[in-house]
Amino acid sequence: MTEKVQFKHCFVCGPENPIGLHVPIEEGDKKAWCRWTAGEDFAGYTNVLHGGIMASIMDDLMAHATYSLGIEVVTAHLEMDYKSPAYIGDELDCEAHVTDVGKGRSMRLEGTIYCGDRLVVQARSVMVIVAHFGEDKK
Repeated sequence: MTEKVQFKHCFVCGPENPIGLHVPIEEGDKKAWCRWTAGEDFAGYTNVLHGGIMASIMDDLMAHATYSLGIEVVTAHLEMDYKSPAYIGDELDCEAHVTDVGKGRSMRLEGTIYCGDRLVVQARSVMVIVAHFGEDKK
């Protein structure tokens, strides 16, 4: 396993972002996962988790799945199918995994968000491999 990539001020997973989500992402073996509970600051409609927050989490999880292979990427395409709502206070189980390392610089991934047994989101993405990001930039 490679050393975990971490961007300290990432909106989704960065521990030093004062307005971030602070999602505790784990990664390994071509996948990434987390369990996270949304606070009321992340609502769209009253008591409903904003879909953009779920898209941000899925985007970050998919990148972390590639980091487990020692590969850094940027998102070329992210597709989200919202199957049911997630509510503020719901404990969400989120997972993403690499499905294909294409020829050239592209990778394909899939992911899900569940609340208990209820499917909330199915997602797919195409990521593009990039050179090392280096240290956090201001």
